[in-house]
Amino acid sequence: MKRIHYASGTLVTGDRIADVLVRYAAVLAQRGIAAEVNAPVIVADGSTGSALLLLGPASQMLAEDTPGASELEDPDFVAETERSITALGTPRAGFVKAGTEDTEAIDLDYL
Repeated sequence: MKRIHYASGTLVTGDRIADVLVRYAAVLAQRGIAAEVNAPVIVADGSTGSALLLLGPASQMLAEDTPGASELEDPDFVAETERSITALGTPRAGFVKAGTEDTEAIDLDYL
């Protein structure tokens, strides 16, 4: 189990769920976009529930191991989040409309 520290609170979830949430938040931040995620969690009474998270460029998360409760698993959630990460793809270079040919200060020996 892992405890995720997020915003001003914490939530407890399974290891694979926490790992995919942190990776998804990192990819979203790299792209400069945000997404709502309804993640499976362990609530205060020990039962399972969900938490709605807004992940994006300003998300700061810390996931730490938490001993105790039995492991929360949700293979469907993990697989769907993995698909969302994959759908964002690898960042690619953008098109440059103007080059450096008009720049006088470039030392071409360093290129």
